[in-house]
Amino acid sequence: MPTESRFDFDATTVALSAIIAAAVAVATMVISIPLGIGYLNFGEVIIYTAAFLFGGTVAGLSGGIGAATADVILGFPMYAPVTLVVKGIEGYIVGHLAGASLRSKAIAVAAGAPIMIAGYVLARAVVEGIPAAIFLELPTDILQAAVGFALSVPLSKALEGRLPELR
Repeated sequence: MPTESRFDFDATTVALSAIIAAAVAVATMVISIPLGIGYLNFGEVIIYTAAFLFGGTVAGLSGGIGAATADVILGFPMYAPVTLVVKGIEGYIVGHLAGASLRSKAIAVAAGAPIMIAGYVLARAVVEGIPAAIFLELPTDILQAAVGFALSVPLSKALEGRLPELR
């Protein structure tokens, strides 16, 4: 598990962040499941997987940039600044707090996901009003975080032995 006490911007971190940002954008755009009240995408799975495998700097950069890029490409540029900030902070927090145990990963997601949830609920309240934020955005974002966690734990476990040279 990576340990980091500051932002590390060496060439490996920047390159890895760029590759994972592309994966976040693709997972956000391609794997989109309509829920009736919104859409569930798998960008969160990639952000949490990056956080568990590579730490907060990579997860913060790739989560914010990748998800914001998807917003722009999908035609929602008004959400891109919010996405950049909330997904970036969320990824950084999760990656910074997550340890090797399932419990520490759950605690890390429980600390980081509320940033994403609060950011999107507030943004939707401004754009569409409080009822849309509470009844449409809030449950979708909670589900997004839960599914992201549930899928990223086994995915990161499966990948961790295959990526030792990138750590």
